[in-house]
This record gives sequence, C-alpha cells and structure tokens, in this order.
Amino acid sequence: MQQYTLKISNRENTGRGVARRLRAEGQIPASLYGQGNARSISVSAVDFRTLNREIGGGAALVELTDEKGDSALCLVQDVQYHAVKSTIDHIDFQEVERGHAFTTKVPVHLIGEEDCVGVRNEGGIIDQNGHEVEIRCRPSKLPDHVNADVSKLAVGGAVHISDLPVLEDVEYLGEPDQVLVSCLAPTVAAGDSDDAASVAADEVPATKVSDADASEGK
Repeated sequence: MQQYTLKISNRENTGRGVARRLRAEGQIPASLYGQGNARSISVSAVDFRTLNREIGGGAALVELTDEKGDSALCLVQDVQYHAVKSTIDHIDFQEVERGHAFTTKVPVHLIGEEDCVGVRNEGGIIDQNGHEVEIRCRPSKLPDHVNADVSKLAVGGAVHISDLPVLEDVEYLGEPDQVLVSCLAPTVAAGDSDDAASVAADEVPATKVSDADASEGK
C-alpha cells in the first residue's frame, strides 16, 4: 500500500482562542494519540486538503513529521467539520506501531453492479447497508478498501462479511453473517401507486340509477 507524509507543528497552548487563531492562520488544530499518551499539534489546511485528495477516501497510513524531525506512523482517526462553513475544525490522528497488528475500518467498494443478475433480469435494487468493514492487520498489509462483488446477486440475495475476498494477513472482524449489501425486490413508487389508483377509479363503470331511485330524488 502507498504511504503518505504530512508535516506537523507541536503546540503547547490549547483552548478555543488558540484554535481560532490557528484556523485564521491557515492551520488546523489536531491531536496525536500515541501509546498511552496524546499531544496537541497543528497541520497546514492546504497540505491536509492535498493529502485528502491524494488518499481519495480510502484507508491510508500517514507519516507525520514535526519541526524536530521526529516522526510517527498514523491513521486519520476522525475529522470534525464546521457545521455551516464545511471547513475542518479539528483532526484526530492515531499512531500505530510498525510491525504490530492494529484495528481499523476500511471502505467497502461495490464491483459488478452493472452486471448484477437481480438488477438486469429481475428489476431489483442494490442496497448497500455497510459502507465500511472493521479489520485487523499490520501496517504494511493495510488495504485502502475492500471489494464486494455483487454481479451474481439475485433478488433476495446478499453479500455478508464472510463473502468478502480473502486478503493476506487481514482479519475481518464483526459477525460473519452481517449483511453488507443486498439486492431488493422492485417496489412501486408512491406517485405511481396514486396514478394507478386514479386509473382504476376511472375504469369503474358508473352505477345505473333506476326509475324508482330517480323519482325518490325529485
């Protein structure tokens, strides 16, 4: 897997005022969680946006290097966004130890959607219930994503964790029978059902009024 690099700066001061000042200077406040400890750092907003584009939404390891030359191999654990501006408010990095297994989540990518039996032949709909799967592996074996093949799914079929491809030295966690993707039967949209009801009503013949009923109505 590809490994990425990012420069960081150590910081001693914390608090909302410090965080606001950092953001105004084009920096993002962050925390680096190591082996039983944590430290406050900051990263360039421009550099982190570039990193995000390079990673492209997959799982990745990032080597953080500070101004002293000290480095740490990390996962991007959490990114907090501003509710209105959609800018990044804070980042959490989790350090991993080289050569030692760790637990994380990786994205699940669907393949074979265009060839899905249930969609092509039965009008079914692909429903992805799980967009991530938890795994355990060493840093050198971390996949950026896991593929789930849906090409052979018929309506009513599903892809479970146990159906995911075997990857070298990668352990899938969670229940093996957990459903990640399923092929659902086609359903009639609400608007279509209303139209169908209107057509059905129009097709019902009018009731003939007898002479006796007509005379009573006068």
